[in-house]
Formats: sequence, structure tokens, C-alpha cells
Amino acid sequence: MSNRKTHKPGLPESDEPPRKLTRIADSLTHPDVSRVGLTTTTDGRWALMVRVKPETQVPIREVEDACSGYPVVYQDEPEELPVARPAYPDAGE
Repeated sequence: MSNRKTHKPGLPESDEPPRKLTRIADSLTHPDVSRVGLTTTTDGRWALMVRVKPETQVPIREVEDACSGYPVVYQDEPEELPVARPAYPDAGE
């Protein structure tokens, strides 16, 4: 798994993320980035959550430049996808 710290988001400083940050998350691409989303920092600032391939050197300059000063939280993409199982198999779900 990741040798990077586990991210603990804080309560967001606003109900909605900034539109500019949402547009960045929707359009950001880089060869070492597998997924992009939104999160908050521990102090509640909206930030970009960037999942990277294991062993990727971070921060990634192109990602940081594209973020216009918004914080970026990097996390390694897990080596294995989670397994989805029924929540209540005895109840038929």
C-alpha cells in the first residue's frame, strides 16, 4: 500500500468547493495520475485529491502548476481494488 501519510480531511470551510477547483479536478490529466477528486485539508480548506501510481515522485510540478495555489493531497493508488460484497447477505442484500 502507500508509504504516504493517511489523509484526514477536516470540516469544509464552505458548503461547496470553489468552481475553479472543480473545473481543475474535472480536466486534470498526467501520465502518473490515476484519479483526481476533491477533499479538504485538516484545517478545512478545499483541496485536490490526486491518486498517483505507486513509487511516483511527488509533488508533481505540472499538477501543482495547474492548481493555481489550491492545496494538493497526494495518495498512492492501492495495488488492489477493494472487493464489493453485500452489506447484509443474510437479508438478501
